[in-house]
Amino acid sequence: MDYRPGIPRYLQIADAVRQELRGEGERIASEHALCARFKVRRPTIRQALDVLVQEGRLYRHAGRGTFSTPTAGSDRNLRVIGSVGDMIALGDETWFKLIAREVVRVPANIAQALRLAPGSSAYRVSGVRHAETGPFQHVTAYVPTAIGEALSDEDLSKTSLIGAIERVLGVPIKFLEQVVDAALAPRQVAELLQLRPRTPLLLFERTYFAASGEPVEHAITYQTGRRYPYRVVLSRADRRN
Repeated sequence: MDYRPGIPRYLQIADAVRQELRGEGERIASEHALCARFKVRRPTIRQALDVLVQEGRLYRHAGRGTFSTPTAGSDRNLRVIGSVGDMIALGDETWFKLIAREVVRVPANIAQALRLAPGSSAYRVSGVRHAETGPFQHVTAYVPTAIGEALSDEDLSKTSLIGAIERVLGVPIKFLEQVVDAALAPRQVAELLQLRPRTPLLLFERTYFAASGEPVEHAITYQTGRRYPYRVVLSRADRRN
């Protein structure tokens, strides 16, 4: 396995094992075998398996081994978000019901996030993202007008704006800034997500940046429950003498 720099090896191993799970209660290879396969020591393998146990994808049976969970924990749509690539993959694994796409004058905070002049217009896309079990996410996304118009005919039902920006326009998304809060569902959002008004939701505000450092999208997302858990990995930069 070719390990990517900057990402802990145990997370990369967990992702490799996760992709191979079939959700049939299968027995996972022994820790010794996994150590040989991934060329790491046993503590690293245990960390990787712990990640999948915490996600509900694996369970340990004393004296027998580790098995995949043949229930909700093995749902293919359950994804731990830990990178921009995971965010793009989320758009590929679910479907998006478009509500509106239009050019609007944006509030000051949106203009600031996109580095637009006060009073500027931007292209707004709103809709609801669905999984097999129903709607789980309400999205309102703003992009610079030139990007929005370039994607105005793009079918977003099986992708996301950032996915389309990368694939159609060839603009790689390098990183994002995210603020997470708790909120009570506004009435219109609650109706679209098939919830009672003022149901507690997660509220995400994300700004996506291209490799050039320019912001290309600002999204406001209301999301239900723990359907798509998030993991944040923090690391300390190397000290320079």
